[in-house]
Amino acid sequence: MKRVLIAAVLASASLSAQDAPRLSTAGGDPWFGTFSIIAFDPAANELGVGVQSRAFGAGAAVPYAKPGVGAVATQASANRQYGPKAIALLEQGLSPAEVVKRITDEDPGRDTRQVAVIDAKGRSAVYTGKRVIDRNSDPKDLVHLGGYAGHVSGMNFSAQGNTLASRAVVEAMADAYQNGTGTMADRLMDALDAAQARGGDTRGMQSAGILVVRPLDPASQSTVERIVDIRVDDGPEPFIELRRLLQMTQGVPQRLLSSATELSKAGKHADAIAAVQKALDINPRAETAIYALARVYALSGDGRRAVEQLSRAIARQPKPWKFEAANDPAFAKLRASAEFQQLIAP
Repeated sequence: MKRVLIAAVLASASLSAQDAPRLSTAGGDPWFGTFSIIAFDPAANELGVGVQSRAFGAGAAVPYAKPGVGAVATQASANRQYGPKAIALLEQGLSPAEVVKRITDEDPGRDTRQVAVIDAKGRSAVYTGKRVIDRNSDPKDLVHLGGYAGHVSGMNFSAQGNTLASRAVVEAMADAYQNGTGTMADRLMDALDAAQARGGDTRGMQSAGILVVRPLDPASQSTVERIVDIRVDDGPEPFIELRRLLQMTQGVPQRLLSSATELSKAGKHADAIAAVQKALDINPRAETAIYALARVYALSGDGRRAVEQLSRAIARQPKPWKFEAANDPAFAKLRASAEFQQLIAP
């Protein structure tokens, strides 16, 4: 019996070994490809990186940035030492082109790498290793065969990728970023969406991230240099979640709640309810939004829904919302009801 089990294990191991070469490429992980964009915004003095990959955790592995110095995207068979090394060289006064040459010359695995560097002058440089390109026409490489690897660069940005549907992917990133509006983070997000719309990574989607840094203002009390630092490590549609996280980072739910308050004061309760619902779509666990929805329902005369939402808020955070509701004039018409009194009871 033992001999049978050992033979089965050996047979299984043999099959795995036979399968491995068909799905691998020399010198690197076959599953780590991606597209990214690095950028510098001179008006806001911000540096940023946006990335997507059909690989786990690309938002943590690919981007690297230091305020006032530069940003790096390291991908394909990513060398995570490229980030700190490139920043240190930029601080020494080297140009992005000199930095890219230095770090790749020193790396025996450079043929499997793709790296992009931008500095705080908006200059950029990109390196795509020979093997990263060759695997697109390698009939033995069933993962990457037929893909595209390359970049499109311009003043203050560079878009690059590998294992892509076509060159149109990086072109779409470039166009969306250059012609976009809003903050750098908004433009990076739009660039990633544009790239995906043109086919993105041929293997599909899994992870994504956006990193934006800005030097601290000496006159500010803020201690935050990473003004946007979000990622989705594993998901079938990472951009949906990434955009939600970006909206949370940018304070969109709070602005929607402020708008709802003003709309409710003006008697536009339906519009106020819609605004609060949008805030909850972005941050469904926000008790402030749930409580705000209860207030608007109460002010609109819908006592049943008001109590329903107030009950949700109190269930999550009993002490603050019981106290708040007990003294909130928005619930004046409900105050005498037994159901409301039961909700706010200590």
